Amino acid sequence: MILAVTFLYFTAGPILSDKVGEITTAIPEALPAVNPVPAAKDKSEAKTMETSARNRSSEYLILVNKTHSLNKNYEPKDLTTADPVVKGASQYQKLRKPVAKAFKKLSDAAAKKGMTIKVTSGYRPYSYQKYLFNKYVDKDGRYRAEQYSAEPGHSEHQSGLCADVSSPSVNYNLVQAYGTTAEGKWLASNAHKYGFIIRFPKGKEKITGYEYEPWHIRYVGKAAAKEIRKQKLTLEEYLEEVD
Repeated sequence: MILAVTFLYFTAGPILSDKVGEITTAIPEALPAVNPVPAAKDKSEAKTMETSARNRSSEYLILVNKTHSLNKNYEPKDLTTADPVVKGASQYQKLRKPVAKAFKKLSDAAAKKGMTIKVTSGYRPYSYQKYLFNKYVDKDGRYRAEQYSAEPGHSEHQSGLCADVSSPSVNYNLVQAYGTTAEGKWLASNAHKYGFIIRFPKGKEKITGYEYEPWHIRYVGKAAAKEIRKQKLTLEEYLEEVD
């Protein structure tokens, strides 16, 4: 998918961004129905079929990256304003309802530990991502921009399933140092309990295509999030979409 304190995306630099990529595979506006998985003959086959079913059965496992895109007109129909949010951080702070509900639980759990975690940015339409990406290309050149910002249609933010989050400890900035804060460490260790993963983990840049972003969380559901964290996978690896 280090800035001074500012949250308006019209003036924000690269760190307040998303991710990027070549347009090769378009994801339709409506997800296809999932065919039932036949009974397996043995444990090995059962495990394979379970993996196959897992990869395709949940709408929350939709893959959006450099090679998988969303239709330019795609917009989730169940968007709702996230809570809590950083006021003024972005004009786009909505998430899909199940995601917003899960984030609220995550934030409340962090609050009980004396920590504040809020959404800075959520859903973004294709048009706004186009504006952002072009802005970063003009500023840093295409190659550099592609390390931290997504081409329109290839941003997870358009799915409504992800959020950029931050805390007072870093003045609500989106910086890699967030991963070393108490809030960032707690998020990395506990996000899976609420169905989220750190989408662009450190050391996996060649697989995700983007720089480490300890602030970018993606909802995949509790079962998937637990397995992804346990096996230290990226979403691409979990879905077996690695070349």
